[in-house]
Amino acid sequence: MTDDAQKQGSGYVPALDGLRAIAVGGVFLLHLAAAYFPGGAFGVDVFFVLSAFLITGLLLKEVDATGRVDFPAFYWRRAFRLLPALLVWIVLASTTAVLAGQAAKVPWSAAGALFYFSDFLQAWTDWVATAFDQAWSLSVEEQFYFIWPALLVLVILRATPRAQRWFLSLSVVAAAAFAFTDPNYFLPTAHLLPLVIGCWAAEQRARGCSPWVGTVARLRWVGIPALLVFVVAALILPPTPVDHVVFLVVAVASTVVVLNVTSGERTVAARILGSPVPRWLGARSYGIYLYGLTLMQLVPLLTGLRLTYAAPVDVVLTLVVVAVSYRYLESPVRRWGRRWLSRKSDRRPDAATA
Repeated sequence: MTDDAQKQGSGYVPALDGLRAIAVGGVFLLHLAAAYFPGGAFGVDVFFVLSAFLITGLLLKEVDATGRVDFPAFYWRRAFRLLPALLVWIVLASTTAVLAGQAAKVPWSAAGALFYFSDFLQAWTDWVATAFDQAWSLSVEEQFYFIWPALLVLVILRATPRAQRWFLSLSVVAAAAFAFTDPNYFLPTAHLLPLVIGCWAAEQRARGCSPWVGTVARLRWVGIPALLVFVVAALILPPTPVDHVVFLVVAVASTVVVLNVTSGERTVAARILGSPVPRWLGARSYGIYLYGLTLMQLVPLLTGLRLTYAAPVDVVLTLVVVAVSYRYLESPVRRWGRRWLSRKSDRRPDAATA
């Protein structure tokens, strides 16, 4: 999930960075101390809701303004945002895998991460080294981004607002059916529900919320119990193939938080999530997810420390690496990419769009 979409969409909402921090914190703590945070993996589904919400909002805004979507620019922005850290992480993860005695798995692991098919590898093979474990969710998200923009444009350009809402509502039902029947955690079909719910929330926000949705979203305190749903899930509920009801509850709760903090009201959740520390962590959540989970494996290999004793080193090292990567690699490349796209657009105002 990227912050670019947030800042280019309907306006920067600091609390959404804070929600990213909560989501990545759950995943990080699961890997750091699984006994205490067995359900931290639900943070991945919070990311899916947020990603779908932001990207759909960005696309809807572009369609409303221009009647089309500049697909090349859309995917170039994704590349400038994701690839710099991803390439560095692949080197880090490959090194970790070799040190862990999994060198034979590195070629397939690196290819799956780079070309976004790691989810299928992890679902159907044992070819993925443990240092690359987190690549599956990036693959699910990127596959969604390859399919959804084109589908959205076709629906938006050819359907009435009423038909659009019916389409998204039926998509939620279909995604729920997949979620409740697909036993494989790593496949995209198992995580369609949070993605589709995020899309539905973006349509509600962009086109005007239904009366009951708008009323709930503006309640000052409603975001807090919704956040607590994820906290409770992270503390006591390990995600397993039978926890589809919990996946649904976490996805709905995440959507409530998103709609609440983007309602324009000074809600309690918006103030808490928009405070400096959550915002800082959330803006760097991509790096935390990539580097942090792999460093947890690398530090014990290099020091001989057990994971429990290496935990403080893991936390400090992750924050340092993430801060350096964000400031000196990711942000400069992203800024250069925006300038390059702007010049390209000026030279070719009628570039290929749909």
